[in-house]
Amino acid sequence: MPSTLKWTPRVRLLSALCVLLFLALPARAHAHAVLVGADPAWGTTASTAPRAIRLVFDEDVVPGLARVSVISARGQDLAGVARVTGRVVMVPLHAVTSGSYTVRWRMVASTDGHATEGAYSFGVDAKALAPAAARGVGVPVAPELLAWLQFAGVVLAGGMLAFRALVIVPAARSAGARTAPGASVATAVAAAGAVVALHAGVLGFLAGAYPIVGGSLGDLVNTQIEPIRAGTHLGQAWTLMTFAWLGVLALLVAAWVTPAKRERLLAYAGFCALGTAFGISWASHPASHGAPALAADYVHLLAGAIWVGALVALVLSVTAARALSNPEREAIARECFLRFSRGAVLIVVVVAGAGVFLALSELRAPGLVLSSSYGVTLALKSAFVLLALGLGGYHRRVVVPRLATGAPLSAMRSTLVLELGFLALVLVFAAGLSQTAPPH
Repeated sequence: MPSTLKWTPRVRLLSALCVLLFLALPARAHAHAVLVGADPAWGTTASTAPRAIRLVFDEDVVPGLARVSVISARGQDLAGVARVTGRVVMVPLHAVTSGSYTVRWRMVASTDGHATEGAYSFGVDAKALAPAAARGVGVPVAPELLAWLQFAGVVLAGGMLAFRALVIVPAARSAGARTAPGASVATAVAAAGAVVALHAGVLGFLAGAYPIVGGSLGDLVNTQIEPIRAGTHLGQAWTLMTFAWLGVLALLVAAWVTPAKRERLLAYAGFCALGTAFGISWASHPASHGAPALAADYVHLLAGAIWVGALVALVLSVTAARALSNPEREAIARECFLRFSRGAVLIVVVVAGAGVFLALSELRAPGLVLSSSYGVTLALKSAFVLLALGLGGYHRRVVVPRLATGAPLSAMRSTLVLELGFLALVLVFAAGLSQTAPPH
């Protein structure tokens, strides 16, 4: 008689990884009439103005339902009437000059009648820019909310776990505790943050791709978005972040099923999640200003994520430590706060310095602070940053010395929560900035 399978930690780990692998494998989309070739091709630059474009699909399309437009930078459609021969579509062009052009197509397969659509760009004596958005097309999803959820995921899975590895675990060992409190809670919170950030990234990419390809929102699953995914910062960042978040989730699952290695795996997951934040900077406005602005934005985001994540980790650890004896709980929490105060100055300097550099690179004149939506949002974000800095200075100058002399932890509980609230509002305004075009 076969023996019963025992759910050992190794078996649970393998099972969980199999589930993650199954979820990560892309299912074959039921798309038809896929574009397999084009002349001029995706992202290329033609030396002479083409008289026509040639689109080749993987199966025959219905001639009477073929729709192709070639949009110039000024919004003019230069495409003539499409001529279809089997799976080849020829479109004559009128008055093509130098510049970047967006090709937008919609085809219906002859075999099953399913419609597909897509968009790509090419250049004529000029660099091919990202495909232009279709006019009058929007998506009923707030991009600011999706950006905030991605920031929150970096904070919960990145900043919190990195701070736990660098401060809380060493502090617990220094206080004589066998394990740092709150490992299970930290794993669950980080996993929730990673799942939310992963899905917010997917929705954010689709929300950005949908206005480019046009059509109806329901047809988006039958849209060819490969040129957008591979040829734009939005698509490249989404690809990077998707695989990185899947890696973070795999590490968190491994930490959940292997308690003996939990803290080490949580540390790996935290630093991997902080690396994921590069995708947010890569898809933001500073990326268009060169490597210094991109690096400053990424460093600014990292420092902010560690700052907010540290406060979340402290709150969770203090809450989880209630199961310990009062002297042990006080010793661990006091050591955590004292260690955090030593590195807080560096975090504040990095946040402030990178923020000032980014503000100067985006706002060329002081008057733009109050005369543009970007400037107003930046001013509000800066105000809440200053409030959080004020509370941080109060903790550093007044509360931490009291803790060092044996004062109870209740001395900073309310101000700690208030500082966390201010920083949560900072993330809200940061999400708004990421979706607001800087003034020119």
